[in-house]
Amino acid sequence: MLGKKEINEHGHLVIGGCDVVQLAQEFGTPLYLFDETLLRENMRFYRQSFERLYPDYAVAYASKAFICSAMCRMVAEEGLFLDVVSGGEYYIARSSGFPADRIIFHGNNKTAQERELVLREGIGRWVVDSEAELEVLIEEAKNYRNGKLPLLFRLTPGIDPHTHQYITTGKIDSKFGLPIVGGVAREVMKKALAFPQFELRGVHCHIGSQIDSLEPFLKACEVMLEFMFQFWKETDFLLEELDLGGGLGVPYLDEQKDQFPSISEYVEAITGKVRAWCEEHSFPLPRLIVEPGRSIVNTAGNTVYRVGTVKEIPGIKKYVAVDGGMTDNPRPVLYGARYQALVANRMHDRSRERVSVVGKCCESGDVIIPEIELPRVLPGDILVVEGTGAYNHTMASNYNMIPRPGVVFVKDGKAKLVVRPESLSDLIRRDVLPGD
Repeated sequence: MLGKKEINEHGHLVIGGCDVVQLAQEFGTPLYLFDETLLRENMRFYRQSFERLYPDYAVAYASKAFICSAMCRMVAEEGLFLDVVSGGEYYIARSSGFPADRIIFHGNNKTAQERELVLREGIGRWVVDSEAELEVLIEEAKNYRNGKLPLLFRLTPGIDPHTHQYITTGKIDSKFGLPIVGGVAREVMKKALAFPQFELRGVHCHIGSQIDSLEPFLKACEVMLEFMFQFWKETDFLLEELDLGGGLGVPYLDEQKDQFPSISEYVEAITGKVRAWCEEHSFPLPRLIVEPGRSIVNTAGNTVYRVGTVKEIPGIKKYVAVDGGMTDNPRPVLYGARYQALVANRMHDRSRERVSVVGKCCESGDVIIPEIELPRVLPGDILVVEGTGAYNHTMASNYNMIPRPGVVFVKDGKAKLVVRPESLSDLIRRDVLPGD
């Protein structure tokens, strides 16, 4: 089992001290379920690891992994920064009370409405993604109400982390960032130095997601530090911040638990590399920023389903259909993501059968787990798919006009509804009938 789970006297799965079967009855299914204690522990692991190893740092939670108002408030309480990539994420953060000066604003195509919102409300760091964006900001930032606009520049360091092509973002051929090769990034940043409305703080990169080794991160450190060093020599301007983005991978299956570096191993590796490089080149230690998302939320999250139809094709396959699917978890369709599951109401059942767990959408590709051994599954059983904390809630859709699930945080035997499940009436809330 992934995360912190127990089994009670009824043979039911327990998460955060709560009986999952009872939660399914109380809140309905499908349901996103998060262990709040584990969420907070993962945030603290990052902070405590940096505190031991590096003098000046910031940990910014990447909200695209999972965001809601309660999550933003928790991140603020744990002393982290917040990474947002849209006006919507920024709006949720600010509406929850998250301080603007601890928000980092990303995006390769920030719209006029988004730029206006952030420039009006304030921002901790604005990440410039292209020369075209800088040209727009030259005019718009003149009206920034909070002094100089603090900038990071996103660079593409030309590193392939060997992860899925859709989540590789640091190669030269990318829609994100300014290429280091050919001097593109250098010239754009030198241009920014000429404008008093800007405060150049440093550089940013993000090489990809679900990375299973430390080598790509260490290579990124070297490339980015070399750029900062050369920029200093050429311009006599010291960039004081290095943001390495996120990307640390996590296990989705029990068999993968030893395949990924831990949070502490990751922090030890990058801080060690930065310290050693800076000492060797007599370069001042930069403020080090990281933007973890998946490694904070994924294992803490689970999706609870109720089994409906069980269909067996003799000699071929047995299908177990649940009351959700690609609408609440599109990752198997998008990335071929793999998951494991538990029958929450019969955790002591040792019988085994090989089945395919599928969703209810009108798509043959709506398959959550193509093949898995489970106890004999019956209609009405409560099935829990583990490790769904990252990118499930945020990617959920209303395909087939299926309402999106609610979100519940559990801790010390208490459950809190933090996102209500959509109702049928929510599906037509934005509809307009012409003539009415």
